[in-house]
Amino acid sequence: MRPAPVDLRQRLQSELDTLLARHDTIDAHLHNADRDVPGDWTDRAQLFENDTVLEALDGRTRARIVQIRLALERLGDPAWGRCVRCSEPIPPARLAALPTTMVCKSCAEAVGQ
Repeated sequence: MRPAPVDLRQRLQSELDTLLARHDTIDAHLHNADRDVPGDWTDRAQLFENDTVLEALDGRTRARIVQIRLALERLGDPAWGRCVRCSEPIPPARLAALPTTMVCKSCAEAVGQ
C-alpha cells in the first residue's frame, strides 16, 4: 500500500520547517548576528574553524531543503510514485522510507545512489 500523500506531505513539511529554522540559525551565526567576534586571534581562529563545520552542515541542510521542496511539488503530480528513469512504480515501502526519492531501487543501484 502506497503511503498517503497527505501523510507524506505533513512529514515533509514538518522536516522542511525544521530545516529552514536550522538554516536561519546557522546563517545568523555565520554572519555574527548572535555572537561577538573575539579580539584574541587564537579565539578568533577557533571561532572561524567552527564556522567551517557550520558551513558544511548548512550546505547539507540547503541540499535537503531543495530535495524536500521538489518532493512536495511532485506529490500533486499524477506521475508521483513512479521512477523518473524507468517509469515503473516505486514500491510503497521505499516511498515511506525515502519520501524524496525519485527513482526505484533498481535505477538507484544502477546509478550508484
